[in-house]
Amino acid sequence: MRRIGTALLIDDDDAFRTTLQGAMRRRGVRARTAATAEEGLVAAQDDAPELIVLDQKMPRGEGLMAIARFRRLCPSAVIIMLTGYGDIPMAVQAVREGADTLLTKPVDADRLLREAENLRERPRTASHPVPATAYKLDELERETIKAALESCGGVIASAAKLLGIDRRTLQRKLKRYD
Repeated sequence: MRRIGTALLIDDDDAFRTTLQGAMRRRGVRARTAATAEEGLVAAQDDAPELIVLDQKMPRGEGLMAIARFRRLCPSAVIIMLTGYGDIPMAVQAVREGADTLLTKPVDADRLLREAENLRERPRTASHPVPATAYKLDELERETIKAALESCGGVIASAAKLLGIDRRTLQRKLKRYD
């Protein structure tokens, strides 16, 4: 498996962006950053990266809307969308727009690179860059639930409220993952 050599990190959170850039560089990846999707598109035109990491929630909602433009500009790049608010319909929309996958924050450089290298090995079809498979959606749901529980100190009622679902529904989902 060939390692990722270049990355473009697009996030409006300065601290997250620069921390992730430093972590990528320590792993031998030439990582550039941008604070907006427009800055990222300019950077990608100058030098197409192998990996594009794009935050979903940015000012003007540009994360999700910019995926198709990045896909046209860098057709062979792995595009990973990051979100702190992962939900299944948004994940499906991101894949339809051209993202290879969607990961929930917090995410570290090792996981990003491992996911990108695995995705790069998969063949893409012309109409859909990567098929939306059920196990990806289950994984996203599981990660989102875990993040909500962690942010609520393990209190199921609070996590359910944060997720916008009934407490009993969350309990059933947790039982399914055991």
